[in-house]
Amino acid sequence: MNESEFILLTDEEGNEVECELLDRILFEGASYAVLLPIDEDSSEPEALILREDEEGELSGFDDGELLDKVFRLFLEKNGLDK
Repeated sequence: MNESEFILLTDEEGNEVECELLDRILFEGASYAVLLPIDEDSSEPEALILREDEEGELSGFDDGELLDKVFRLFLEKNGLDK
């Protein structure tokens, strides 16, 4: 990805969080978005990984093993696994 893409997420409580889309990862027939919240207050930013459906809607998931696999693929794809 050459140009930064930003996404505005809204949580269950109506709070909005702007995120930078770092990458999209395809794994086992599903698409996942790797996002980095843009939060100037955080000294240690934490990436979010959300499942993307056919309409482009993003949603969270609770499978820790799947989350780890998708994150490892993201690191490998972007040369960050060293």
